[in-house]
Amino acid sequence: MVKKKHKNEFSTLIDILKLEKIKKVFFISTVLSLIVYSFLYGIWKIPFLNLGINRTSEIVMNDYLFLILISVLLSLLIALIYYEKKNALVLASSGGFIGLLSAICPVCQSIGIVAFGSTLLNIPTAFLVPYLGFLKLASVLLLVLAVYLKIDHIHGNTCKTCKTKKSIHKKYKEPFILRNNIALTLLVVWVLLAGVNNLLIPKAFATTSLVESSGGSVSLGAFEYGPKMTLKPMPLAAGEQPAIASYKSKVKSLPTISELQMKPLTGDAVQDVLNNIIPTGTPWYGTQAGVSFDDPITAQNLWAKGKALQLSPDEEQRWSRIVNSFTCDYCCGSPQNPTIITRCGCAHAGAAQGMAKWFVKNYGDSYSDEEIYGEMARWYALWYPGPTIKRIMQEAQAS
Repeated sequence: MVKKKHKNEFSTLIDILKLEKIKKVFFISTVLSLIVYSFLYGIWKIPFLNLGINRTSEIVMNDYLFLILISVLLSLLIALIYYEKKNALVLASSGGFIGLLSAICPVCQSIGIVAFGSTLLNIPTAFLVPYLGFLKLASVLLLVLAVYLKIDHIHGNTCKTCKTKKSIHKKYKEPFILRNNIALTLLVVWVLLAGVNNLLIPKAFATTSLVESSGGSVSLGAFEYGPKMTLKPMPLAAGEQPAIASYKSKVKSLPTISELQMKPLTGDAVQDVLNNIIPTGTPWYGTQAGVSFDDPITAQNLWAKGKALQLSPDEEQRWSRIVNSFTCDYCCGSPQNPTIITRCGCAHAGAAQGMAKWFVKNYGDSYSDEEIYGEMARWYALWYPGPTIKRIMQEAQAS
């Protein structure tokens, strides 16, 4: 225990971190946390076994910043717990758990655990996509609160969160929420997070209508999507204005080949788009192609093999027309500078090209270029669920 009298909690923390053993614990914990979280993020895989997690969304700078922040906070908490073992902090496990959940969730549509080039396990997490910002903020704030309470305990040499106020009157007791500091603190944090959550997650702002009996479509501002209709950014036509300034593509409705079972509306536009744009299940051609929406990583690898298909000159021309108008807006490109998939080296672009060949070869007489394009868009929404939903909602609000 630090014997020196300190002016405040911060000076106590600094002196604790100056101790050699604490420095070592903090450093080792930070390194291990970064290794574990980066593995869960899908940044690296175990060599030789090729065991790891396949992401279905790109890693951006905010992801790296979050990894560093959550690792440092968690390591700081571990160091403080190591320093003062007698009073385990209740909030420590909660913050750590939510931090772990937030670190995994940015994989978005699914957590694909792979080894030796094959998918071992696929865990769907699509329902969490709209709440990733909330989960990240919650994990950071809870860890900050846990660290503060721990250092406050050490600084005052007493567990303030364990205290309860004595009743002023024997026959009257204050409500538990007022008598227990930790419960009151949690309530305040929950209220703050709920408020922030309302800012982070756009609510329904467009008139929506869904007739389940007839499999009707949904109207979202200027957009429409449904069982055989999806949404995707497309290159701007000559003279066409973007919905968002500086963007060079625009979200549009596209007919698809597969048909989805529409889910009932929730009243939350983001959740409805998530439920009905991000596909699940197995499409009617799934058995023939060996693919399923529920296993996007395996499907991606199988679709990529379609690039080896041999097409007739007419089919080749048609395939070229489709893929050379299909853009990658999230990985190789961006909304301001979308990249045609034939110029993109990512695995998703290769899979989309193979998919287009497969449909042209096997069902070219049954479906139009636009429908093949739309089916490719449906799979792209599966591979990039977070960015897809974000882009759709941005343009729906702007329209």
